[in-house]
Amino acid sequence: MDSEVELLEREAAFTFQHDQNAGRRFLAHKERRETEKKSALAVNMFEIVIKGGIIVDGTGRKPFAADIGIEDGLIAEIGRIDSGAARSLIDADGALVTPGFIDPHGHYDGQLTWDQQLNPSFQHGVTTIVSGNCGIGLAPAHSHDRSALIDVMEGVEDIPGAVLKEGLEWNWETFGDYMNVLESRCYTMDVAVNIAHCPLRVYAMGARALRHERATLADIEVMAALIRDAMRAGAVGFSANRLLEHRGRSGAYIPGTFAVEKELCALAAAMGESGSGVLQIAPFGAVGGYCHDDLRRAEHENLIKLATAARRPLTYLLHQFDRDPEDWRRFVHASETAWRRGVRIYPQTMFRAAGILSGLDGTHVFLRRKSYAMIAHLPIKDRVREMRKPERRAAILTEHDDETEPMDMALKFFKEKIGEFTPVKTSLDYEPETSNKFGTRSMMEGRSVEEYLYDYMIDENTSGIAGLFALNYSYGDLSHVREMIDSPIVMAGLGDGGAHCRLICDASLPTFGLTFWTRDRQRGPRVCVEQIVRKHTRDPACLYGFIDRGVLEVGKRADINVIDHGRLQMYPPEFVHDLPAKGTRLIQPSAGYIATLVKGVLVRRSDEDTGARPGRLYRNQWRADNDRAATYRH
Repeated sequence: MDSEVELLEREAAFTFQHDQNAGRRFLAHKERRETEKKSALAVNMFEIVIKGGIIVDGTGRKPFAADIGIEDGLIAEIGRIDSGAARSLIDADGALVTPGFIDPHGHYDGQLTWDQQLNPSFQHGVTTIVSGNCGIGLAPAHSHDRSALIDVMEGVEDIPGAVLKEGLEWNWETFGDYMNVLESRCYTMDVAVNIAHCPLRVYAMGARALRHERATLADIEVMAALIRDAMRAGAVGFSANRLLEHRGRSGAYIPGTFAVEKELCALAAAMGESGSGVLQIAPFGAVGGYCHDDLRRAEHENLIKLATAARRPLTYLLHQFDRDPEDWRRFVHASETAWRRGVRIYPQTMFRAAGILSGLDGTHVFLRRKSYAMIAHLPIKDRVREMRKPERRAAILTEHDDETEPMDMALKFFKEKIGEFTPVKTSLDYEPETSNKFGTRSMMEGRSVEEYLYDYMIDENTSGIAGLFALNYSYGDLSHVREMIDSPIVMAGLGDGGAHCRLICDASLPTFGLTFWTRDRQRGPRVCVEQIVRKHTRDPACLYGFIDRGVLEVGKRADINVIDHGRLQMYPPEFVHDLPAKGTRLIQPSAGYIATLVKGVLVRRSDEDTGARPGRLYRNQWRADNDRAATYRH
């Protein structure tokens, strides 16, 4: 197997070679800057100079000391630069200077239409986000299908229906219309979007898609044409979902779950006709449930068929799960084998355990108890005051759940795993020992685990938020994740920003990588900072063909983070109520970001939003005139 650097070098050369316009722009700018460097007119040469930083350039090479000059939104020089050559100076003073982070797995599809800040990703150095993942999206959409798409978004991505109904204007029908709406808006970061299989199938097949009928040849031709239109409109890829765990709020499987190989391969091929784009797949059995071993083993061959049909890269969800903790290893090995055969397949995982959070403003095991439902409408302080009353406490703890409403999957999972919860404290522990679990603690204190959890949630000395690790923690540590990080083809992702609003807050993954893996881990080996930075910058840039960003190099976009590594930290997740219809979500603030720049504009300074919104919609380029045989050569 070639080294990671060699693979990525080839991928970068591949994308650069086949976007000739961008390549010419890059070379022209580089030549111009070289000429200007030789000129005697050096005064006020740069709009911004980042002075005195330690450059971690995204390529994976060792950090080095240098200054960065920025002009016209691009990196104009890297080296020793006189402070007097700057109109504006950012004093890095030994801080890390990295490319802006690229998150390939967001779910901001609705939020993009009403929000400009795009938190929680904004607080963690993300400068480019890819949305429309896992086959879930909001375009194309007939007006009479909107409620069905909201049902999917609410059930799969835990975005409350009331939030979507109030926040969405639905001033689009086609995918191109949706892209035009996004293009009219400004953000703290650049946004890119996949066309998703679920809305595509509903748009083409109507109620038959909701009934999971097999697509006819005519249906497939309609969907393929819509994908071609979406790629011309600037989609960066096509996403599909085969996870049986993903269901709408109504409990129904999402449209596309049972699509057959013929349909998926035809749609993949339609995307590939553009000469660009990435297939993003949530594969069958990826989280360990509803998974027959033989079908799971066959799933990787299905992924190979899709990538081969498209002749484009494919990235898929990969976790360690308890039912078969070594499943991830077989998939990584199979993907590396596919690479050697010329099929570019990238597993994508989060570089920590996949946690789920529980709190009184979110989902918790007492949610369906009658005595709790009577006070559920109260503000949190009043609710806690009521829950501390002995008679209310006794009632809630002894009642059975109200079964008049179907129990959603998160609540069912919480009840099954209640003993696995651990406290979410000021000092976050992402690799906890078994002794921290509520089941262990309650047993030592002679209380039931429900009593322990209840008292924890109303204790003024705790955060009131508890967490459990659902995936990537089968052996009680993160040793296997350390192995994944070392794989040359495993991508960092699954931040899920914009989704699972009351259950998770994983958009903090770049900050986590730079704190836990490079500095704070105690139970095993750490990772060098340049490796973590590359995983969050150059790797996803190469995957998606973002040739103008992802590394710090003259001529590239000035998407940059300046980070006080010693002070960098994540605060505990917290519930806020700032969505439309006063909807609730989790955010996880950070500290230690001296500056974040998007196209040379400061969007965050000293951990505070500057109010600048230079981010725009990123439109992919149709490259069908290129030699497609060449684009698949390594």
